[in-house]
Amino acid sequence: MIKIKINNSEFFVKKNISVLEACKYVGITIPRFCYHETLSVAGNCRMCLVEIADGRTPKPVSSCTFPVSMDGMQVFTDTPLVKKARENVVEALLLNHPLDCPICDQGCECYLQDQTKTWGSDYSRFFFNKRGVEDKNCGPLIKTIMTRCIHCTRCVRFGTEIAGVDYMGTLNRGTSTEIGSYVSKMFNSEISGNVIDLCPVGALTSKPYAFKARPWELRSNESIDLTDSTGSSTYVNFKETEIVRVLPKNNNEINE
Repeated sequence: MIKIKINNSEFFVKKNISVLEACKYVGITIPRFCYHETLSVAGNCRMCLVEIADGRTPKPVSSCTFPVSMDGMQVFTDTPLVKKARENVVEALLLNHPLDCPICDQGCECYLQDQTKTWGSDYSRFFFNKRGVEDKNCGPLIKTIMTRCIHCTRCVRFGTEIAGVDYMGTLNRGTSTEIGSYVSKMFNSEISGNVIDLCPVGALTSKPYAFKARPWELRSNESIDLTDSTGSSTYVNFKETEIVRVLPKNNNEINE
């Protein structure tokens, strides 16, 4: 354990974990899109920028890739520099993002909505036409609207590292970047539906649930999955008398 200062408060944390994990352990929330606890670190959304006061890093650094390595390190998560940097990141993410919130199934449960409300600006300086991206056919479970994708690569890393299927990848460069399969095929994996819950925006949503209900219309009950021998913990969402979707619930005692 080493002692560091976060926002002028001293904490003891494990050595060589990332700054983002250190902040999470002490109860400080840092916004993120690409970081996920069970996936490898990508560091490509730049939303988790923080300021390190060591005299050698004048610019904000991504907290998910920066290790806690020195005793007495000072980290600031709410300075004007950090807030402005996050505002610029949100503005960049929204350049080609469509104004789909009223018709998006991720609406009201969307990381991008939350971070835009918290960190975003109230206007945009972008005056060119937004680009469009062709939707992909992933199978009967996953509905794709790839124009909404912010290239966090969570689905790519999930497919490679956990599902063991090299289905999705990053294509092209710069403004033309998109997520897709190199050849047209199905996402052939028993756990392909997990990317629906993994996607932080409305690019990958549930095809059976599409346009069935809004989150504020639903009631939720805790339950378990009866279709397998694991008994995974779930949330059952129903509207009036009809079950419209089943969501996963974290339970580390069963399956992480």
